[in-house]
Amino acid sequence: MTSLGIDHPLVCVRDLAEARETYLSLGFLMKPPGMHPWGTSTALVIFRNQLLELVGIGDKSLLDGHPAGDFRFGRHVQHWLAEREGVSLTALNSGDAAADEAAVVARGGHCEGTIEFGRDVTRDDGARDRTATTLKIFTRPGLPRLSMFACQQHRRDLIEFPEWMDHPNGAHGFVSATVLAEPVDQPAVKDWLSTLHGPEAVTETGWGFTVATGKGHWRVLSRDAARVFFGPLPEDLAPDGAPSVISLDIGCRALDRVRPFVDSGGFASHEIGGALVLTEHARLGGILLTFREAPSAP
Repeated sequence: MTSLGIDHPLVCVRDLAEARETYLSLGFLMKPPGMHPWGTSTALVIFRNQLLELVGIGDKSLLDGHPAGDFRFGRHVQHWLAEREGVSLTALNSGDAAADEAAVVARGGHCEGTIEFGRDVTRDDGARDRTATTLKIFTRPGLPRLSMFACQQHRRDLIEFPEWMDHPNGAHGFVSATVLAEPVDQPAVKDWLSTLHGPEAVTETGWGFTVATGKGHWRVLSRDAARVFFGPLPEDLAPDGAPSVISLDIGCRALDRVRPFVDSGGFASHEIGGALVLTEHARLGGILLTFREAPSAP
C-alpha cells in the first residue's frame, strides 16, 4: 500500500464567492480566495494534512497552462463543471510523489505527467518565502470524475496556519469520502482504487467496499445502498450515474458544535447512524456533507 491519503477532493463550483459564503456560514474558517497558475480560482478550509477546497474558473486565458502530458488541470475542471457541480478531481496526500508514482505505475497505473508550482508568500516575521508543490496526475479511462493526483507539499509550514485550523464548528478533517458507483461500475472503481492504494487496502462489505488510505478511507456504494448512510439520495444528485464522489464525511469534535450553524443557516439535514447529513447538494457544490464525531489526528 502506498502512503497516499485523501488530501482534498476538489469541490468544483460555478460561483466560488457564493459557495465560500455558504461554507463560512457552516462554521468553517476559510482563507481569502486565491488563484492557481492554470486559471482555476480556489478557496480553502485548512485541516492537518488535508484541505477542503472549493474550486471555480478564475481566468479562462490560463486554463491551458501547466500541462501534464496531454492533461490540462484547468480544462479538466472546466469541462466537467460545465456538466454539473461536484468533485471531478481529488488530491492524494503524498510525502514522496516520485515514490508514490513509481508504486502506482508498478501496479499498472498511468501517470499523465508532473506539475511543479509555487507561490510567493510573506511569513509572520515579514520574511519573503515561497511554497513548493509537486503534483503527479493519475487518470483511468472511463472514470474521469475519479481522476486523482499525488500532491506533495514541500513547505506545508507555509500552508497550515493554526489560526485558520481551529474551526468554530469543531471540524478537523475527513474521516472518509464516499464514491457513488452502481454495481456494474464497482469492479472498475475497485481496480482503480486498488491501483492507487494497493489491493490489500480493499475491504469487502455487505453494501459495497472500502479502501483504506494513508489518511481516511474511500467508501464505495450504490445509490440503493446509500440509504444506510444517508437516507434516500436526492434524484438530482449525480444524475448522470458516473462514478464520482458524492459526500465528504467530516470528523468533528462534537455534533453539538455543528448543529447551531446548520440550524441558523437553514440547511436541510437529518441524523442517521450517529452522523449528521446535510442533504442540500445544490447549496454545497454538488455534494452532501456528513459530520461524524471522531478523534482528531495528533
